[in-house]
Amino acid sequence: MKVYLIGIGGIGMCGVAGILKESGFEVYGSEKKIPYPPSSLILKKLNIPLYKPDSENIKKIKPDAVIVGNIAKSDDQEVLISQSLGIPLYSFPSFLDKFILKDKKVFLCAGTHGKTTVTALLSYTLEYLGFDPTYLVGGVLKHTELNYRKGEGDFAVIEGDEYPASFFDREPKFLYYHPFAVILTSLEYDHADVYPDMESLKEVFKKLIKSVPKEGIIVYNYDDKNLREVIESANPNVRIISYGKNSKADFVLLKSETTFEDLVFKNHVITNTPFKNLEFFFSIPGEYNALNALSVIALLYSLDLLKMDWKEAFKTFPGVKRRQEIVWADEKLIIVDDFAHHPTAVKNTLEELKKAIKPEKTVAIFEPRTNSSKRKIFQEDYVKSLSLADEIYLKIPPGLENIPERERIDINYILESLKNLEKKVFFLENNLDNNLSFYKIKKEKTLVVFMSSAYFKELGKLKNLILKPKIKRSQLSENRIKKKC
Repeated sequence: MKVYLIGIGGIGMCGVAGILKESGFEVYGSEKKIPYPPSSLILKKLNIPLYKPDSENIKKIKPDAVIVGNIAKSDDQEVLISQSLGIPLYSFPSFLDKFILKDKKVFLCAGTHGKTTVTALLSYTLEYLGFDPTYLVGGVLKHTELNYRKGEGDFAVIEGDEYPASFFDREPKFLYYHPFAVILTSLEYDHADVYPDMESLKEVFKKLIKSVPKEGIIVYNYDDKNLREVIESANPNVRIISYGKNSKADFVLLKSETTFEDLVFKNHVITNTPFKNLEFFFSIPGEYNALNALSVIALLYSLDLLKMDWKEAFKTFPGVKRRQEIVWADEKLIIVDDFAHHPTAVKNTLEELKKAIKPEKTVAIFEPRTNSSKRKIFQEDYVKSLSLADEIYLKIPPGLENIPERERIDINYILESLKNLEKKVFFLENNLDNNLSFYKIKKEKTLVVFMSSAYFKELGKLKNLILKPKIKRSQLSENRIKKKC
C-alpha cells in the first residue's frame, strides 16, 4: 500500500512515517520547508523520498491513501488533487487507529506537561522488560536517535494530545487511540487557538476519560485540581490510580533530590506506595520528572509488572533529546536545550536546573513559538517565569504577524518588564559572536538554557563557536604531508 504524508517534517508525522515503513507500507512525503533536526535526521535514516508540495507528486506516485498533517490547509494543492482523484484523506491518528493499533493494547500518555518524558520512560521500560512494544513519542529517544518503534508485542505506547487531528477532522487526536490505559500528567489552559477557555479544554479530557473501557486503567496526577475535577465529573467506571505529593494519592512522592555529578544528573527518588516504600534512581532532573516517573510506576503496578526489573530500566533510561538535554558541559559552562514553552514548563525547568546545577549565573534564551505562546494570554506569566534567570535573550518567532494584533504577545513589553525587575534582557540576534559572550569569558559558573518548542539553529552555531578547533603546528605539517602524498 502506497501512503503519501503531507507535512512529513513534523516530529509526529516523521515518526508515523517510520512506523508505516517498518510495517511494510511504501511511504512518500512532502514538506514546504527543509525540515530541521530532529525530524530531518529521522527522515534521512528512513530514506523516505521527500518532495516539495506539488500536485504532480500525487499524480506521479498515485498513492492509495494520503495522510494530512496539521500544517496542511483545505486549499493546499496536494489536498485538492487527492480529493479530485478520489484518494482517501486521513489524519495521522485516524490512520494509525485503522491500520496499526487495532490489535494492540494502547497505553496513552496525555496532559499539558511531561507527556513526552512519560511516554519515553514507559516505552523504554517495556522494551527493557522484553515486551517488544510499538511506540510513538513526541521527542527523540537518545538511545535510538528515533521517536518511534514498530514492535511485535501486544502493547503500544502513544503520546497523545488534544489538538485537532487535521483541518478536515477536528476531533482531538488522542480520542482516536481507544486506549486501554491513560496516564494524565497535568491539565492547564493551552491551545488558545482552538479552545476558547479552560472549560472547553476540560470537556475533551472528560470525553477521553469516558472512552476508557471498564476493564481499563486511568493513572492521574492527584496534585492537579483540574484533573481531579474532570475525573470526578466524568465518573469513569474503571480502575483509577493516583500519584503526587499529596498524601491522599496512592503513590506519594516523599523525596526527589537531584545532583549534578561528573557533568550528569542523578535523581534519587523515594515514594510511598500501596504496599511499601520504593527507592530508585534515574538520570532526569527535578521533582516534576520524579512525578512523571511515579506515573509510570503506578501503571506498571496496575499491570502487575513491578515484580520485574523496572528499577534497572529507570536507572539506565538515557532520556529524550530537547528535554533538559545537556549539549555542552565543563566546569564553568553548562548549556541545556529544552522544549519548555508553556510558562509553567519554563518556570519548572529553570527552577529545577538551578537547584541541581547551582550556577552562579543563569542565562535563559526563549522563543514563544507555539500558537498559544504567541498570544497575549501568557504574557504576564512569562515575565514571572523568565525572571528566574539573571540574563534573558528573547527570540521573535516566525509568523507572529499572523496572530491578530489584539491577541498577539507583546515581546517588547516582556523585555521592558524584565528590565524593570533589574534583569539583563536582549533580543537574540543572528550574530552570536557579539550577542552571546558567555561562551568566551567564563568567570563564573554559568547555566545557559535554550527553551522553545522548535530547534534553535542558533544553538548549533553556538556549539560550533565553542568547539571551533585550534589546529596545532604539528597538525598543519601533517596535513601538508598528506596532501603531498
